[in-house]
Amino acid sequence: MINMKKQAFNAAAILALTASAASHAVYVDLPNGSFDATADMGVFVDGAGGSTVSFETTGGNGGGFGLASNTGGGWGAGFVAVANAAEDPILLSDYGLSGGDSVDIRFDVKDFNGDGNGVTGIKMESWTATTAISNTGDVHFAQSDSNWNTITYNYTFDASATHFKAVLVGTNAGEVGFDNLQIDSAAAVPVPAAAWLFGSALAGLVAVRRKK
Repeated sequence: MINMKKQAFNAAAILALTASAASHAVYVDLPNGSFDATADMGVFVDGAGGSTVSFETTGGNGGGFGLASNTGGGWGAGFVAVANAAEDPILLSDYGLSGGDSVDIRFDVKDFNGDGNGVTGIKMESWTATTAISNTGDVHFAQSDSNWNTITYNYTFDASATHFKAVLVGTNAGEVGFDNLQIDSAAAVPVPAAAWLFGSALAGLVAVRRKK
């Protein structure tokens, strides 16, 4: 004989798990956020004092990474996450987002000199399809060691935004590595409708068995 209390608990647990999964998004790469190729990743170099950017094939926090080197002081080199090789802004709806939403952006960073000069920054930009609306300015994070560290930054898109860009900036006289640029995507929630139906069906079966 089936233990009805246990069956009811199992059904409730499944429903709770599906509800929990639906309420949490999943981090996914922005275009070329793994820095394994130059495609779909705009780059910029200030040009002052020998600033350079490069895509390294090994030594990242898994695979390749982007290296911003600046020997001239101040900000000098960095990377821009864009939608394509034409450097168009990224569509918010591709990540289940819309204007006014708040989202976490995270990336891995490393001070390759290990001298404390590896200050890094992120600048988030709200866009329409063709025009920049607003941006955060450079938000800086000091790195005091030569290990890969993960930085998470919360950003609220402009209410009228339909697109965005994410800019990673290396600053000061150092070499800064970037890897795994990701966004907390509402579109990536792995809860198919079947999971909800399954949980509801189990709950219904429990109710029927109780009546019998």
